Amino acid sequence: MMKSRTLLACLLGTCLIVLAPLPTMAQDVKIGVSFDKVEPFREAQKAGLDAAIAAAGASQSFANADKDAQRQASQVDSLISEGVGAIIAIPWDIEAAVTIAQVAEASGIPFITMDQAPADLEAVTYHVGGDPCADGRAAGEFFVKVADGQPFKLLEIQGSLSNDNGIRRSSCLNEALASAGNVSVVAQVPTDWNTERAMIATQNTLQEHPDLNGIYVPFNDGLNGVFSALEARGRLKPVGEDGHVTIVSIDGLPIGCKAVQDGFLDLDIATPIPAMSTKAVEAALKASAGEELQAKAEFLPGVPYGKADLEAKADELWGCK
Repeated sequence: MMKSRTLLACLLGTCLIVLAPLPTMAQDVKIGVSFDKVEPFREAQKAGLDAAIAAAGASQSFANADKDAQRQASQVDSLISEGVGAIIAIPWDIEAAVTIAQVAEASGIPFITMDQAPADLEAVTYHVGGDPCADGRAAGEFFVKVADGQPFKLLEIQGSLSNDNGIRRSSCLNEALASAGNVSVVAQVPTDWNTERAMIATQNTLQEHPDLNGIYVPFNDGLNGVFSALEARGRLKPVGEDGHVTIVSIDGLPIGCKAVQDGFLDLDIATPIPAMSTKAVEAALKASAGEELQAKAEFLPGVPYGKADLEAKADELWGCK
């Protein structure tokens, strides 16, 4: 999107009207923001985008698909009709996101995905998200270190296995565990990021394995369910106390930070939402101005932190502020 300004150039005493390009100003750009759903982690991402868009001086039009791929496609159509300069989307369905991106691109609207990568990155203008593989690997390495060569029974709670974050947070955890024969994954339970399902998974696993040593909770919202199940069995013990169940989670939400502070969560991995939001907005504004982007996709590893890291990593822990 380019504006024009009129310059008067007098050559040989004759004034000619010359049209010269003027880069798009951020305040002239409305960014369409399409979310797959709204829950605590998405609320944090919305706040991050709100801050980044406001800092850039742009405006936005927001839509929530409420876990419906068809609704998200329809809402993106509406954003296109509204004349937004670019769209930042968190897709609900990674396959459907490819078609939605193609429709936007065909309409001349840059389509940026954030957090959830589409099935085909070539379909979008730019993608920025966390690095689910790096985060899953960090979790696996932590469990191996804690086990220290001793037999270790681990419950793997899974998120959604229909999106990139859920798939790779699981697969890369298991890659990191593969070399440690002493760590046994006694159960793998998909929860579709649901807290109650995380609680039920923990209850059932404790029933079968009362000597459970560790739990992988790849989303902070699942912690309440896990803690509830542990407490009911008398296994909710702080780090360092006899009978403590080692827990690693991902997100960096306030609930995760509090659990670390209280000593019940050994390690949380904070998704870098501020950086992710800023990069998404910068890409949207550059692409809407016709500028070439330096990267097609960026994956930002999370920030691992335990209780001993709270002060040193305070600037990176948005959920602790």
